[in-house]
Amino acid sequence: MGSTNLLRNAKPVNVREAQAQLSKLIRSKSPSMVLSHGKPVSFLVPYEDMLDLVESLDELKDKKLLGEIARGRTEYAQGKAISAERLLKRMGL
Repeated sequence: MGSTNLLRNAKPVNVREAQAQLSKLIRSKSPSMVLSHGKPVSFLVPYEDMLDLVESLDELKDKKLLGEIARGRTEYAQGKAISAERLLKRMGL
């Protein structure tokens, strides 16, 4: 799940409820935003989602990858994109 979806799909829960239902929240496999006086203070994220987030952060450190992404976006905006089918065919896959 992407970071935006994590935030959007997070179940809001107040601190007292989080304390009382911590085991249930952990087992739920969905994110929870812990609130204190209506303001976010903590976030519970399923392990697999956290691994995805860490991987995304690592990718953001890769300057070569970021350059390729920027180049691809520029080419796409210029209409130089090709369909995935054509690309796979070119690659012989």
